[in-house]
Amino acid sequence: MDQSLKQRIYPWLVVLGCGMWVSGSIGFLTIVAGNFYVPVSTDLGVSESSLGFYMTLVCIGQAIGFPVAGRLVPKMNIPVHMTIICAVEAAAAVAMSLYGDVYMWYLSGAVIGFCMGFNTSIGVAIVLTNWFSKKTGFAIGVAWAIGSAANAVMSPIITEVIATAGWRTGYVVLGVASAVLMCGASLFIIRLKPEVMGLLPYGYDKKQEGVHVEDPTDGVAFRDAVKSPAFILLLVAMTLITMTTVTNQLFTSFAESVGYGAGVGGLMVSVAMICDIVWNPLIGITCDKFGAEKGVVLWCVVTVVSFICLIVGASVPALAFVGAGLNDTMYACYGTGIAMLTAFLFGNKDYAKIYSLVPAIGYALGCMGVPILTGIFEATGGYNTVWLFCIACDVVIALCVLLAARNSKKLPRTE
Repeated sequence: MDQSLKQRIYPWLVVLGCGMWVSGSIGFLTIVAGNFYVPVSTDLGVSESSLGFYMTLVCIGQAIGFPVAGRLVPKMNIPVHMTIICAVEAAAAVAMSLYGDVYMWYLSGAVIGFCMGFNTSIGVAIVLTNWFSKKTGFAIGVAWAIGSAANAVMSPIITEVIATAGWRTGYVVLGVASAVLMCGASLFIIRLKPEVMGLLPYGYDKKQEGVHVEDPTDGVAFRDAVKSPAFILLLVAMTLITMTTVTNQLFTSFAESVGYGAGVGGLMVSVAMICDIVWNPLIGITCDKFGAEKGVVLWCVVTVVSFICLIVGASVPALAFVGAGLNDTMYACYGTGIAMLTAFLFGNKDYAKIYSLVPAIGYALGCMGVPILTGIFEATGGYNTVWLFCIACDVVIALCVLLAARNSKKLPRTE
């Protein structure tokens, strides 16, 4: 390939590779894995909330993995080190096909979560920041959108595999597909920096060399940021986002609880993932245009509307699908919106150090999402209470964002 053509095209291939990471990791092994809750818990004779505690361990693993990844990913040989991490993660998923004790799921969950800390938000952000001088936020959004497209395809496939061949075969198919995507991206597509391939970052302009555009030291110092009310409010918002973005994993259970069947639940997940293809880049665009705090609040409102649709959708199937499609906006906020909001609140000075703590602490505090929501369902006998609880969480998220934006303006900044 001609070098100039490669310079234009290859950065977008790296975006594709990052999308393969996102899908094979957090997409397949959390969102698509929600299709296993009902058949596995029924077969093992345990409650869905007990099995759902697996996701708690995934979140704890991520919370541990994020800050470690923040230090190690910038020094990695991606084809070697990240391939090993991705292979271990996929192997932990395949191993679930052999388990007969629910506690073994917890072990796999911890391993999968720790590996996820490397190949999802932190890893993708580091790689794409290296590869893009312009349109970095858009590139990150596109990567998550690509992941969602793959998830939308995989969810009904796994539902069918479980129905025809059983959940044990389903875990093998899911794990192998995850390995193909993640390891393939690490081995053949993604490199840490464009310099490794003799290229420059996308959008790099030699005419701007030596010209100050935006000083990377502008912003709030790490020690001032983490002690501020704005940071605490951001963590509260991230915690509630973490708790409530697991709703995609409950769609199969919701569909069965109202008599629609597992097939409809799988299609609801697919609708959410298809819509997510649009939500991720659109969230980036709205945050750029209106400001990150207004953008995130706007999508909180959309998410509230989605839960209202799900409540009505218990008796109107069409609205269940509308609710599923709109509901994934908060999942997109997790992938794109929070990264932009952190930069908006605290600037560039210590952004990497501050941002690495946000998902880490947010996951540690919000890791009980699945057992809490399934517990509410089991206690009340229906999902309407679950959706009302999530609406309350979205209102609190929006308030936290607005208050954090107001407080951040008072923080000392280095210019």
